[in-house]
This record gives sequence, structure tokens and C-alpha cells, in this order.
Amino acid sequence: MIKQVRTKNNTYSTVQYDSDGNILTPARRRELKKLNKNITLSNKKEKWVRIFSQFQGVCFVCTEKFYPGTEILWNKKNKKTRHLACQGS
Repeated sequence: MIKQVRTKNNTYSTVQYDSDGNILTPARRRELKKLNKNITLSNKKEKWVRIFSQFQGVCFVCTEKFYPGTEILWNKKNKKTRHLACQGS
């Protein structure tokens, strides 16, 4: 949140506040950035996209082949593929 506040000299200054209502100083921004990095690293989950294969491939879980036209799961980050049946593993 951004607010206009009056200073000692009777002029206005713009001040930013975080979600807790604290004034955002450079030190507080660095602290929040570190906390956010730790949270996002621990909460990262693999996202699998459901697609139809265009080529023959191999499931990285069970190492069985799948053929073109088969519905598979594909991980955008590491480019791995797996069967829908291997979804829970």
C-alpha cells in the first residue's frame, strides 16, 4: 500500500507499507525477499501437462514405450514424460 504522509517540513512524501502495515525500508525489502525465496523453493511442485504424444517415447517411471496418439503427461521443466497410469508415483 502506498500513502501520502506529511513530513516535519509540512510537505508530503510517499511511503510504502507491506501487508503487515510496516513501512517498507530497504532492509525490510531485503528481508521479505529472502523469506519469499525460501518459501517458493520449498513449495515448488512439478507441474505436468496433459498432452497427446506426437512421437514414440519412453515413460521415465516404468520405462515402457508409448506410441504417437497416446495421452501422456509432460513436465515442462525437465522435459520428462510419463503415462497417465504412472501419475500417482
